[in-house]
Amino acid sequence: MNGVFGGARGMYFDIVLFSDESKVSSALSTIGTAPEKTTINRTLECRLIIDPLNAKAISQWLMQNIAEYEKQFGRIPSPEELLDKHENVDLELNKSSKTVYQ
Repeated sequence: MNGVFGGARGMYFDIVLFSDESKVSSALSTIGTAPEKTTINRTLECRLIIDPLNAKAISQWLMQNIAEYEKQFGRIPSPEELLDKHENVDLELNKSSKTVYQ
C-alpha cells in the first residue's frame, strides 16, 4: 500500500509520500500452528516542502492529469474505498473459515 500525509505548516506545505510492504514470510511459515502477525515495513519515498503557490499549481496539474487518466483508463478508487474493500474481504474470510480456499 502507498500513502501520503502531511499538511500546512505555517508558510509552507510539508508532504510525505510513503510505501508499505507486508512481510508475510513468518506468517506463512507457521501453517498448521497459531498464525503470527504480519509485519509492515514503511519506506519514506519522498518528502516535499513547498510554498503555497507551488502547492496550488501541483494540485491543479494533478487534478487535470487525473481526469485525463480516468477518462482513458477508468475511475481510480480512493484509499478509503480500497481499505473498506480489504476489510470486507477479511470479514468474509473470517466468517467462513481460516483459509481462502473453500
